[in-house]
Amino acid sequence: MGVLDGIRVVEWASWLSVPSAASMLGDLGADVIKIEDPVRGDPSRGMQSGGLPGGRGIAYETVNRNKRGMTLNLGEPDGQRILHELVADADVFMTSYSRPLTRSVAADYATLSERNDQLVYGYGGSGWGPEGPESNRRAYDVLMQGISGMMWSTGDARSGIPETVAGGPIDMASGMSLGYAVLAALLARERGDCGGQEVTSSLLGIALHLQALNVNTTLWTGKPIDRFTDTFGSPMLSYYRCADEQWIIICEPQLERHWPEFCAALDLDRETADAALAAETTRELLDGCFGRQPRKRWLERFERLECRFAHGPVNTMEEATHTLQVLANDYVTDLNHPTLGPGKTLGFPMSFSKADCRIRRPACDFGEHTEEILLESCDSSWDEIADLKKRGVIA
Repeated sequence: MGVLDGIRVVEWASWLSVPSAASMLGDLGADVIKIEDPVRGDPSRGMQSGGLPGGRGIAYETVNRNKRGMTLNLGEPDGQRILHELVADADVFMTSYSRPLTRSVAADYATLSERNDQLVYGYGGSGWGPEGPESNRRAYDVLMQGISGMMWSTGDARSGIPETVAGGPIDMASGMSLGYAVLAALLARERGDCGGQEVTSSLLGIALHLQALNVNTTLWTGKPIDRFTDTFGSPMLSYYRCADEQWIIICEPQLERHWPEFCAALDLDRETADAALAAETTRELLDGCFGRQPRKRWLERFERLECRFAHGPVNTMEEATHTLQVLANDYVTDLNHPTLGPGKTLGFPMSFSKADCRIRRPACDFGEHTEEILLESCDSSWDEIADLKKRGVIA
């Protein structure tokens, strides 16, 4: 049983951010209905197929699990009527489309809240934020990494070249933020504090929030945190290449406390190490030291000596997703996909002692549940469904 069993979510969204929010609600047990245009569908279906059978998009598969899918042309009056019927019995509506577009198809908050005053309306349709002169501009994850200062902060201090963070972190974090806001609004509704309401999240807002320490350092002192280098001002806040060309990271902010232990673990002469520390030449010393043995040997040595300073391997993504720690916490979980077959997929970042997170269904095929949803939720007849298909209201 999921904590959101009995909650119905209607999603009209595309790409990654808002669909990921709806998918996370589905992970928690909500019944999520995904609406796609009968002709265009969700563009993420064509992203990053990676050679998957049938050209299935990895991006789409990642953020659309635990949903039922239907097609619906909201440009048609009957499409809008069906949407309103679905929303009348829903708890949540979520969209990634702009306010001008949602108004043009009667899917804006004002219209839908008239049909259901208990509806929580999750709006992620402005990557720039819902207010302001740029609120209707197009936005993407990497663009917001640049706009928010993240690319500048992530870039190497010596070259001055900005760098991006791969994998859509702002998209996914924005989705989590929107899901968080939706859950808070549902709680407020259940407490009787208010009925339904509109909640918003944006790529720009979450991109700044992910850099909270840097943002406030800049606001309060007038200058940002120093950009990262491979020394970062301390030999125990750095990463080192080992003899096998693999990397190890030391991340210990308490230098004075752990420096003696660190030197002993590396079998460094303390007087030599202290002199290098005073002269700020530890980089050369430690590069040479770590380069004498493969990474595995160093990690085994640190474990054998029960070293307390924080350290670990700089993993590849393949390594990171197959560690015992990741698997033990279900951060990567099993999936038996009807097309792709058995394998592993992204699991869940949270857990509950009295409820479960689970993948009840993989990402829905295009229009997979259209007829089922119309029969179940709109009392449509088969003749009506055939007519809707003929007129292009559904696919």
